[in-house]
Amino acid sequence: MGVRKLRMLSAAGDETLAEWDVKTVAPERLAKIEAEFKTRMQQGFFAVDMTDGRNVLTRKFDPNADTLLIPPVRGG
Repeated sequence: MGVRKLRMLSAAGDETLAEWDVKTVAPERLAKIEAEFKTRMQQGFFAVDMTDGRNVLTRKFDPNADTLLIPPVRGG
């Protein structure tokens, strides 16, 4: 499995919010990463599981997945 990332699209491109090794990550660190994921989801972000080219929308945090967060689209 190896290293996984939680990334977010921004005006500057992809921004890495967290990176961890699934075999060695501390439970406390993983809890903080999941909290970040949940906060973004509550803000209306979309999450895509990008693991191995999967590209599937998801609503749940998966510590074994590479996840891309996409901000909500707003008109203006």
